[in-house]
Amino acid sequence: MEQTTPGEVLTQEILIRLGDRYASMFVRIWQPVGPPRGTVFCLHGFAGNGSDFDYLAAFLCRNGYLVICPDLLGRGRSAYLGSGYDIDLYSRCLRALSQFSGKENHFVGTSWGGLILVLFLYANRGRVDRIVLNDVPLVGGAKVDALRTEAIREAALVFQTRAQAREYLRAANPGMGRVEMPVFDRFIDNRIAAGADGFRLAYDPAATGNFEAMTGREYDLFPMVAKLDAQIMLLYGLGSGFADRQAFERVRSARPGLCIVDNIDAGDPPSLMTPDQAFLIFGFLSAM
Repeated sequence: MEQTTPGEVLTQEILIRLGDRYASMFVRIWQPVGPPRGTVFCLHGFAGNGSDFDYLAAFLCRNGYLVICPDLLGRGRSAYLGSGYDIDLYSRCLRALSQFSGKENHFVGTSWGGLILVLFLYANRGRVDRIVLNDVPLVGGAKVDALRTEAIREAALVFQTRAQAREYLRAANPGMGRVEMPVFDRFIDNRIAAGADGFRLAYDPAATGNFEAMTGREYDLFPMVAKLDAQIMLLYGLGSGFADRQAFERVRSARPGLCIVDNIDAGDPPSLMTPDQAFLIFGFLSAM
């Protein structure tokens, strides 16, 4: 078993059928030497993309896992659609990844990506072995509304230079201070997209189109989590606003074996870009 930093990765574009047209989804594929011990699918947060998992994916790959990290449609290097961003669209993205399924299949979902994952797995009931939900807001409310409002604001930002965009992202991610500088720089560079009017954050502003209509809606996905047929770890940082300990106790009554780690000192959401976090996830995925 080896510790690693990001390295080379294979890439592929997968066509997602949307009625009478197709859209291209960009996927990073971390292929281990020899037969993989299993497949790990990594789903990024709302404003992120598959490169957010470069550090973790390289680590898991060096330890025998095939790791699949898509840029979901409207993010990163995938197609920007201008409209139509809903759970059906993202479910199409996840179904298209089934070609990479192996003898064991695991998922890591960060924040919004974890929400999409829970809804998808609950509706489709596919075979999954282990799930890591990283700072996922499983209960709606004012804090989730605030995240949506912030995403709408950020989607409209335009920077005259790449340096200004980098400075903004550094200030917006203060909890990543323990991440090594080359890893942090790679994270930031992949969060910036060049456009005709300057530099923007690398996601389609239209992806926030239904956010205002969702404001004030309450939800509780813990009952869904309790019914997923997989071993599950909930991961939260020390300062997370989504670590609902009363809900933890309720779901533990239905799922006594649920693993909860709510004391990670690595920002919110935890970056998954430090050795301790990589070993934590590797240990959970590989435990007998």
